[in-house]
Amino acid sequence: MKLALIRDSEIYNKKLLGLMLRDRIRKSLEKSGFVVKFFNDNLSLDEAEAYLIINEPVLFLERDLQFEGEKILVSDDFTVGYLFERDFKDLFVRDPQSAIEKYVAMNNIKKLEVRALKLSEDNLKLAEKLLLSSLIKSHDGIVSRLLNRRISLRISKILAERNVTPNQISFFSFFLSILGSALFLLDTYLATLIAGIIIQLHSIIDGCDGEIARLKFMESKYGAWLDGVLDRYADFITVFCITYSLAQANSIYWIVGFFAAFASFMIAYTGDKFVATYGRAYSDSSRLSIPITRDVRLFIIFLGAIFNCLFFSLILIALLGNAESLRRILSLRNVTPSIRLPPGTVRGG
Repeated sequence: MKLALIRDSEIYNKKLLGLMLRDRIRKSLEKSGFVVKFFNDNLSLDEAEAYLIINEPVLFLERDLQFEGEKILVSDDFTVGYLFERDFKDLFVRDPQSAIEKYVAMNNIKKLEVRALKLSEDNLKLAEKLLLSSLIKSHDGIVSRLLNRRISLRISKILAERNVTPNQISFFSFFLSILGSALFLLDTYLATLIAGIIIQLHSIIDGCDGEIARLKFMESKYGAWLDGVLDRYADFITVFCITYSLAQANSIYWIVGFFAAFASFMIAYTGDKFVATYGRAYSDSSRLSIPITRDVRLFIIFLGAIFNCLFFSLILIALLGNAESLRRILSLRNVTPSIRLPPGTVRGG
């Protein structure tokens, strides 16, 4: 058992983005394998293989805390806490601070920088801002970084205070994509314009389910899987409805639509297959990488709807999407997996 001992504070009773601060630090540490215990003046120490002692009220801003060995956890100019091994119990009587000082003096303990904020009544707004910023993914597409996240984080800030689940947001976002796709079938500029706006709104809200899941510790493998499946359905239905509308004038559009739908599927598939095979999220800093992630594809459709040139949107998605899929096939030949694959794992697919 790994035991986290947190000195209690009144500020932990404050609510931040839908959760008590007490629940936030508890869930953060439980996710990292700690049994969490709050203490005041009187503290009895249970037997454990490791002890994490936190004396100051703190908010962790990292998603996955990785603590092991003996460390002094620091963030900027303050000490977040101390991570000690089981022999810390031998020095402990009643006062944790004196035991900490003795243990540090007896051992050569290295410092570990973590992303955390020392909490006070005066910086709760800053805590909220930093917590929302921590939801941004490093591998977000360019449209997500520059546009979508700026709006979705504001929406998630509102939703966090309400009893809304990530899966409910996923289904609502999917409904928006169906509504927008259906409007493309009306084949008028006004309907196409409204459809494009709805599709872009769907793209923005599509990020809220994951933000709420991470913000309120509601992440689940099923939720991530469901979101991915609904995205694939939404992509196909959107491209199909655009293609069907265009093909009334010329059947050649079916071919372009097929390759656009195929490109959308393959970009998602090569990314998901990379995660399953190599054990980490797909990211590529190569200069040859083509930014044609889902947020970009939907934004291309949005622009096509505004300028009434959806045919060019399909061509662009088809060309760039398939080119990026082929580039990934060629560039990933020498990538080393970060996880051991079980015997008999099928590498194709």
